[in-house]
Amino acid sequence: MNKNFKIVQINGLSGILFLALVVTGVFCGFVIFPIWIIMTVWNAVVSDIFYGPAINYIQAAMLWTLLALILYLMLKNSVSIKIQRDSNLSEEELKELDKASVKEESEEETEKNEASKSEYEDKQE
Repeated sequence: MNKNFKIVQINGLSGILFLALVVTGVFCGFVIFPIWIIMTVWNAVVSDIFYGPAINYIQAAMLWTLLALILYLMLKNSVSIKIQRDSNLSEEELKELDKASVKEESEEETEKNEASKSEYEDKQE
């Protein structure tokens, strides 16, 4: 057994009440209070000063959820974009792929040009 764990023992009704108090405090501190602050600040700034719409508790909860998710993703540092070159392809294969993609792009541009020309001619008639 790992000796770094700390065991908290809940004894009787007083222990259960204390646990309920701690859970309620954490819930209010991290959920209810920020929602109330967001709603109050939004309604004071946006609604009164800029004459925008006022929000209620549900809309403030959605805004708090959005802000929490954005903060989580930004501070997590796990979102990254990596561009790698596949070492399994030879230079010749890469050139062939590049030529094929350029050919597809030129065909698409030709089709677009033909379509726009026909539309222009239809409008002229």
